[in-house]
Amino acid sequence: MSEAPEPTYREEGGRWHPGPHAAGPFGGLHGGGISGILIAGLERKAREEGFGVPLSAGVLFLRPAPMAPLESRIEVIRAGGRVAVLENSLTLDDRLIARATASFVAAGAVVVENMPIAAPEPREPELLPVLRFNVGLDHTSFFDTLDLRDDGAGTKWGRLIRPIVDFPAPLAAVFAIADNGQPFSILPRRRPRLRFPNIDITLHLARAPRGEWVGVEARSDWRPEGYGLTESAVRDETGPLGRSCQTVVLALPK
Repeated sequence: MSEAPEPTYREEGGRWHPGPHAAGPFGGLHGGGISGILIAGLERKAREEGFGVPLSAGVLFLRPAPMAPLESRIEVIRAGGRVAVLENSLTLDDRLIARATASFVAAGAVVVENMPIAAPEPREPELLPVLRFNVGLDHTSFFDTLDLRDDGAGTKWGRLIRPIVDFPAPLAAVFAIADNGQPFSILPRRRPRLRFPNIDITLHLARAPRGEWVGVEARSDWRPEGYGLTESAVRDETGPLGRSCQTVVLALPK
């Protein structure tokens, strides 16, 4: 049996050390991995404290992150009866790089007649054609950790073939795939001669994710003033999961 691949990030001495697969397209760390280690840390803390299921989370990217170890600091903002709110910050030499906030909700039995529940829509993404996601890079990057598929009807599916961290973090994996919403949204069209980094990403879920595959049906609304929004319906192998949004800054290539 082959050994499991090394995680993209290694935790040591309170810092996250990136491997070569953490690289992004512009010389630093990829935002999908940054959001991944932020959210993974919150998931682990919530699991240790018994805070319940993550139903909303957001990541704000404040500075470009170089290929260097990042320090993580988690704070419990609120721990109530059923709702807990946690925050995680990544710093480098006391400079704030990115920050994440997540809300966790403990289960409670609620019986309501005729409660609307999204019907299951089981999928088998591994049977779909491989998505040729040519990002034009000449170096190992975070894109090499992804197995991407295309259903031909607007939804791109992905899973991590290299884990971000060495412990269970299903929401972090959703963030890693959903972070590709902008390029997913323009794949059917000609790639614009623009850079389109997102300054944030938020996710709102109806339940905990299941399985290793994440489906993203993305739509972008970009404006000539140089900004826009990418909104995505997010699914997993069992059906509808939630939605993600990304604030996009448009810029001419350097």
